[in-house]
Amino acid sequence: MPITEEYTPGRLIDVHGDGDRGVVLLWHGKGASSRPELVGLGEAIAAHGFRVAVPDWDWDADDSSTALLASLSYARRLAGGISAGPQDVVLVGWSLGGTAALGLVAALDEPVARLVLLAPADAPGALVPFTGEPLPDPFPDRSARPEVELVVPVNDDVVPPDMVRGLADRLTAAGWSATSTDLDADHWSVAMTRFDVEADRGVAADDPAALAVGQRVAAIVAAS
Repeated sequence: MPITEEYTPGRLIDVHGDGDRGVVLLWHGKGASSRPELVGLGEAIAAHGFRVAVPDWDWDADDSSTALLASLSYARRLAGGISAGPQDVVLVGWSLGGTAALGLVAALDEPVARLVLLAPADAPGALVPFTGEPLPDPFPDRSARPEVELVVPVNDDVVPPDMVRGLADRLTAAGWSATSTDLDADHWSVAMTRFDVEADRGVAADDPAALAVGQRVAAIVAAS
């Protein structure tokens, strides 16, 4: 079970695992305070020897950017506790959380060890919380740009697979090190979740196919 605490006033964060291999910061998508959806993926990544921090945040809220930056500061403190540097945090973002993760580096030049983006949105309405604008076109030549791994769920009906592949191409054209991996998954199972129609939101998955996809994603995150 994760440890849950407040990382900034009014916002909670789950920490999965107690390994010393490194720290992973995992940002959920648009749904407000959706960290419970990512319990399965957080645990799967933690099983590779990481400490995984999963914060609540709200893409539509006025404090979205400050909350995300506070979660990054929290993750960096976790890294310091295992003698890792603040730049050693692996940042993983799902959907609009992936858009935010890439925007963090592109707009603010924040150093992270690596970016793993799960079905990140790249469209006029997919606004980066730190700028209030879409991802830049072209991408800037940033000194802190890390390697970027984009995970493409080929059955995604929320973020089209070609959009994610196109984002990888845009990054590569700008001189970033970006690769993409196709998975037999949809927008929800790529994060080890499923969409609950009655609740009108994602919930942690329990079906074997989604759990298997989550294990693949965890292995991608853990690769170094």
